[in-house]
Amino acid sequence: MAAARWAQKKLADPNIDPELRVYAIWFNMYPGDSRQRWPAALLTDVRVRHYWDQGRGIGQLYLQLLPAIWQQRSPETRVPEADALWDAYMLYPADAHWAAQPPDVVSWGYPILPTSETLVQELERIAKR
Repeated sequence: MAAARWAQKKLADPNIDPELRVYAIWFNMYPGDSRQRWPAALLTDVRVRHYWDQGRGIGQLYLQLLPAIWQQRSPETRVPEADALWDAYMLYPADAHWAAQPPDVVSWGYPILPTSETLVQELERIAKR
């Protein structure tokens, strides 16, 4: 939840592109995690869309895709040890569209807080385009 609180504060930063879209995908990773216990007060920015992935399919897909996107990782990224990639960010270009596979990432990091500096730098770089 600390990463979500950090993201909420960062989204208020005037240097962050107001056209940015955030898709938060939540799923159970710890005992006690559940959709019903998810705190709705996290990530309330209007640019955020929330999704619940009961089967952790997105996290499992991204874990499988890591070899293909490894070069785009934040330098602080750790090697995931779970059966699904979670507490991670994926940054896409503004014109990215999902098809059969996710689009190419500009940058990604795991876990979010240790890789947040790279995420902010990439967001600011994209905003200057």
